[in-house]
Amino acid sequence: MPAGSNDLTDPRLDLGIAHLLEMARRVPPHQQAWLVADAAAHLGASVARIWLADHQQRSLIHLTHASPLDALAIDGSAAGRAFAKGEVLDMPRDGFGRHVWVPLLDGADRVGVLEFELDTDELTDPLRLALVHLATAATAELISRGQYTDFFTIARRRQSMSLKAELQWQAIPPTSFATPDVTVSGMLEPAYETGGDTFDYAHDQRGLSFAVLDAVGHDLQATMVSTLALGAYRNRRRAGDDLVGMAGAMDEVIKEQLGRGSYATGQLAELDTSSGVLRWLNAGHHLPLLIRGGRVIGALECRPRLPFGLGHLQPGRPTDIAEVQLQPNDAVLLYTDGIVEARRIGGTDFGIERLEQFLENAFAAGYSIPETLRRLSNAVLDYHHGVLQDDATTLLVSWHPERYTGAQATG
Repeated sequence: MPAGSNDLTDPRLDLGIAHLLEMARRVPPHQQAWLVADAAAHLGASVARIWLADHQQRSLIHLTHASPLDALAIDGSAAGRAFAKGEVLDMPRDGFGRHVWVPLLDGADRVGVLEFELDTDELTDPLRLALVHLATAATAELISRGQYTDFFTIARRRQSMSLKAELQWQAIPPTSFATPDVTVSGMLEPAYETGGDTFDYAHDQRGLSFAVLDAVGHDLQATMVSTLALGAYRNRRRAGDDLVGMAGAMDEVIKEQLGRGSYATGQLAELDTSSGVLRWLNAGHHLPLLIRGGRVIGALECRPRLPFGLGHLQPGRPTDIAEVQLQPNDAVLLYTDGIVEARRIGGTDFGIERLEQFLENAFAAGYSIPETLRRLSNAVLDYHHGVLQDDATTLLVSWHPERYTGAQATG
């Protein structure tokens, strides 16, 4: 491609993407990285490397050489900066050429980074756009082909994963999602040992349904409780039940399948994204925090019902449904007790005051919803010197009617 070309209609810009799409179904999943590199060569890239984010979103791992020696820290590296901000990063190479990092994005969900080395002295607008389009196509192929292989999943892991965590990760949706009206993001820690905490969300024509659950215990039994409860929640949500009906189904399946000593605290919520009305119920759980104008203005009150699985202890007791009118750009944080209550060895817990201060600092810095949660999870883990005594799960929802852009959702 001629250096300095600004012809957005240049047909050569489509060659890489066309090649990728043509060949994607002809090669096995583990050869996708080589296919992307071959497609990038059509755009003049001498090198193309795929870096995938690990489960904790602390590192970017080289797809074709997945080992601790082939990882980049997200905090402090150029590739990590592109990942964290959700933006193309362009830098000169030593001597001649350009080094370009393009985030791999599935909507708001950050998969990793695609790195290019270009033998050109200028990243023109057409070439930049072509690289972004190639990264978009590559992301779609990684996700779709990932259904048929463990190759990508294994590559993302920095350590072995327990069975309880394996089940938990299989149960949750993608960690981030966005529409023109709402962004949602969730994180699970400890990523490789989580057991009992989970989150869920689903978007439809009415808005966003979402939930956080925290099963009693921190073992495989706790994972079974939360997985069953999550299944019942989804089943009744998809059947059109209201929040009370969903909670009742969760009560029943836990009691019948796992016995009377099993339960999970949590919250079920529904956000009407056209009006901003949020409705939720609280099952013996920490109250959500409301962030408005970049400040935590307090907890959203709701009289609790018994935890899921224990509803039979108070038959006939009505379940309170709380309701609040959100303002544009409000955000609501749901979290489990491992965020604020777990004590580090020989010290104090992270605490609600530290949590609120962190959120206000993150919003003041202009971090996106996914990036805010990534930094929060890392901060909690670092506070406990990398060892959590309890699961620490967060789900952050922002209502921003008709202000969505790719940078706002992912940057």
